[in-house]
Amino acid sequence: MFESCHSVTEVAYVYRRLGFAVSCAHDRVSLVADDRFGAVAMPAELGKQVCEVLAEEQDWSEGMPILSYARARREWVFLVGPAWGRPLSPGRARRVADLENHGVRVLESGQRIWLPMTDNQTGWFWVSPPQDAKLVPARTTLISAARGLLERRRMSLAWV
Repeated sequence: MFESCHSVTEVAYVYRRLGFAVSCAHDRVSLVADDRFGAVAMPAELGKQVCEVLAEEQDWSEGMPILSYARARREWVFLVGPAWGRPLSPGRARRVADLENHGVRVLESGQRIWLPMTDNQTGWFWVSPPQDAKLVPARTTLISAARGLLERRRMSLAWV
């Protein structure tokens, strides 16, 4: 993806050609979460399971943009589209808190998402690189899959 890039500006150009409105700061390329794009971070193991669920149920077998950082106990960060549905009610806030207890974080509008600058798996890297900015799952789709997996896990533990 970045084999011919020699500068931050060239890396930003690659992302812009994919449709991402990136900015350059501190010699890095980033995307700022807003009403068009956001991110959901979760433990890598849960992220793998979410990918499997979405591949089965939603045909998200390829192109779902996921990035990570090369370190132990890493998270997967999914680039997502806007949230669809109702505003956050007290019951929904409780469900978000439950997700947070399992290591799932929803990046809020205004938070910066640092993007990979190289194809090497050092520092930030793409687990699954983006194909096009239009091909990102809705935030609610991803959160729903994670909640479903955690609920099934909780139910299976109840039977033990």
